[in-house]
Amino acid sequence: MSAITIEDLRYRYTADGPWALAGASLTVEPGEIVLLQGESGSGKSTLLRVLAGLAPAFHGGEAAGRGNVGGLDLRQAAPAELAQRVGFLFQDPETQAVMAEPVRDVAFSLQCHGLPAEDILPAARAALARIQSEHLADRRIDQLSSGERQRVALAAVLAPEPAVLLLDEPTAQLDDDTACELVGELRRLADSGLAIVIAEHRHDRVGHLTDRVLGMQGGALGAATVHAVLEPLSGMAASGAPLLELAGVSATRGERVILSDVHAALPAGGVAALIGKNGGGKSSLLRALAGLEHATGRIAVAGVDMTELATEARIPRLAFVPQDPGRHLLCESVHDEVLLGPRTLGLPDGPAKRAISDLDLEHLLNRNPRDCSVGERERIAIAAALALDPQLLLLDEPTRGMDPGHRAALVRTIRAHAARGGCAVLATHDLELARACADQRWALDDGSLTAEVIA
Repeated sequence: MSAITIEDLRYRYTADGPWALAGASLTVEPGEIVLLQGESGSGKSTLLRVLAGLAPAFHGGEAAGRGNVGGLDLRQAAPAELAQRVGFLFQDPETQAVMAEPVRDVAFSLQCHGLPAEDILPAARAALARIQSEHLADRRIDQLSSGERQRVALAAVLAPEPAVLLLDEPTAQLDDDTACELVGELRRLADSGLAIVIAEHRHDRVGHLTDRVLGMQGGALGAATVHAVLEPLSGMAASGAPLLELAGVSATRGERVILSDVHAALPAGGVAALIGKNGGGKSSLLRALAGLEHATGRIAVAGVDMTELATEARIPRLAFVPQDPGRHLLCESVHDEVLLGPRTLGLPDGPAKRAISDLDLEHLLNRNPRDCSVGERERIAIAAALALDPQLLLLDEPTRGMDPGHRAALVRTIRAHAARGGCAVLATHDLELARACADQRWALDDGSLTAEVIA
């Protein structure tokens, strides 16, 4: 019996809205890994939500067509029934945690599946160990990096050993080593009979271990499109007086050192790729630059010491897009969201219009940002930051949920910002992005930074 069978599946989020799924048909056998590719907003996440029983049961809207997942009819099975057989990793794992500590969060998943009480804690620790995350077991989830949270969410999904596994951008926030280990584990699970469907833009990380690659466009399934790799833009070398200076920057969180005596400098026109393993301090450094993490030492932009300035006093000299920008979107339309900063500060709207065009947002301007896909929300947040025309642009995992075409547009946009005399620091696990647009590599390991100019 097939693990997943859908025929002419259609779904829309409102009764009078467009079909987010427009006649999708698919069969997935036990032991098979199917990779879904397509532009942001093409319907990949929607398809996974329907297969998991969350749409229309949770999201509302209207569904039509036929589907069977794990032996259950999608038209009749309750979400709780499907959850016993289907594991689902959301695109934004920050919203998936229930408990305060990782081991308890994984244990909660096992408890919901009826595992005997005496077996729950050992099984939860074993699930974390399976993806090399046992060292996170007793930490607080709200003090983990987004990549570490993604690993915990994965452990919670894998622990009950479901028959069907649905993963939405599972490697987006993982360092290369962890992503490689995860993909290997998924292949082992599939070889033991698990059916796996993955929506993922990083084909380079998962494509070699998948059995089929399907493309999605306009809510329909078809052949996948081959995208070229990001090519470095010419004329990237930047030199001159530092626009951003870091001298002896240190920070602690409780008794834990998160930044240790960081020194670096970035001139106007420069772009630094901030790389390192999950939990190495990348997000903490960006938060310290933005004034969201208390730090000592010296942080200066254009010669102005900002170390003790409040967050709001650093704007618009700098703009920061965090790792989960969807939580910070405030307005009812994309147009108003991008223009919010300039309107509030009395700034011209030229940079906002330019960012809307550069990041391909014109067709979304009347949409509510919270109704957009994760990749679309990422572009909206970046456009809102660029609308302030900052000297220093700080981006944390900016290609999260972003398809190859829009990744290329982001590279051009970042380099154009630098060419206008600004500079940018990008915390990223997307090494292709780093090679394409950065002229400095800042490597963070346990809070210590090594900076080098890329030849």
